[in-house]
Amino acid sequence: MSRKSARLQSRVSIESSSSSIAVSTVSRKRKAEEDLEDEMIGSKRSRNYRIENTWIPISHESSITTCTLVPTSEPLSPVSDRSSSPDLTLGAKFRFRNYFTPTVSRHSPLPRFSWADSREVWQNMMTKEQHYARNPNVFDKHPMLQPRMRTILLDWLIEVCEVYRLHRETFYLATDFLDRFLCSSHNAQKHQLQLVGITCLFIGAKLEEIYPPKLAEFAYVTDGACTEEEIMDQELVIIKALNWDLSPVTANGWLNVYLQVANIEYITDTEHGFVFPQYSSHALCKSLQLIDLCTLDIGCLAFTYSAIAAAALYHLTDEDVALSVSGYKWQDILPCVNWMTPFAQTTREKGHVEVKFFSNVATEDCHNIQTHEIDINLLERAQEIQEQLMTLHRSSSPDIQAQVITQLTPPSSNKKGNSIVSEDKENKEQTSIDVEYQHQTVT
Repeated sequence: MSRKSARLQSRVSIESSSSSIAVSTVSRKRKAEEDLEDEMIGSKRSRNYRIENTWIPISHESSITTCTLVPTSEPLSPVSDRSSSPDLTLGAKFRFRNYFTPTVSRHSPLPRFSWADSREVWQNMMTKEQHYARNPNVFDKHPMLQPRMRTILLDWLIEVCEVYRLHRETFYLATDFLDRFLCSSHNAQKHQLQLVGITCLFIGAKLEEIYPPKLAEFAYVTDGACTEEEIMDQELVIIKALNWDLSPVTANGWLNVYLQVANIEYITDTEHGFVFPQYSSHALCKSLQLIDLCTLDIGCLAFTYSAIAAAALYHLTDEDVALSVSGYKWQDILPCVNWMTPFAQTTREKGHVEVKFFSNVATEDCHNIQTHEIDINLLERAQEIQEQLMTLHRSSSPDIQAQVITQLTPPSSNKKGNSIVSEDKENKEQTSIDVEYQHQTVT
């Protein structure tokens, strides 16, 4: 028994020693692999890059990058003396978008805030406006729809907003959702347009209103044309088409900022005074009456919300105020100002607009409720003035194509005998043509 137990003990000791050797070998392998991984991570972290200019002209509207990221063998600091990875070669370029110095095409008119960086706030507003772009040729994608159908739909949505005491921002959100959804979709049918419009208003109310109307009320105002289930299904379709981008800075939002900046001298509370309105409610209602009328016209899609608000402020105040509060230059808003002129003339003919008061709305919030101050008849009057101005402009501008003068060809070789007579005749014809051309030019 003692001999057998001795052999067993020796066998156990041999197995334990071999297992310890194996464990130590495995641990050394793992440690070597970990060291190799740490070394690779360290080499990746120690890659040094320098910004190299590619000498491309800088444009505010271009997405072309003006810099390249080039690996360099020089260490970032004198302390780090690690060699770069062998797979990196000098001159290998990595294209990237330059976010170090964002370009700002408009200076910020916002005052200095204690709760945020005013320049960053302004930059975010302009970035949103570029992101939430609209297409003026939206109806090219929908052959069954006409611009007048959009006008009728928006006029009806304004009536719904006034009946349910919805805010102006709710209407402008719904309008933005409608236009951008039509831009991202194709071949919408006429019978679907009301469903899309009431669903956009339903989404806007849930975002803006504290107590939005119930889903059944939105279905009720369609007079049975849209059911609750159809509105809910269409809501998912619209949100997906918009990629959940549901927070644009609308024309109403830009106008509120402009009016606040215009009255900055009356703000006494420097801490949170800019957050609360410090402008006249009558000025807001008059400006939004003009913007409401412009929104019904399909031509508004050619301009940004900030330009529309600045142009409306120009027609109601003057050029200095519009440019100082918006950060625009005159040539930037001139096309929008010219386009808006017939609409501004129409609203001036209509007369002064008053602030409506509602029994179940606080007095200080009544000017923010969407009211039906404009209609399709007013829009048609503005479009008539617009057509008259365009006709007058076309008649005053010369028609270059009608005044093109063809050069006279020289006489052929077999008519050289009559060259003197021909030249005299040609000179007379040329003189008469020149006189006629000068007369047309003066006229």
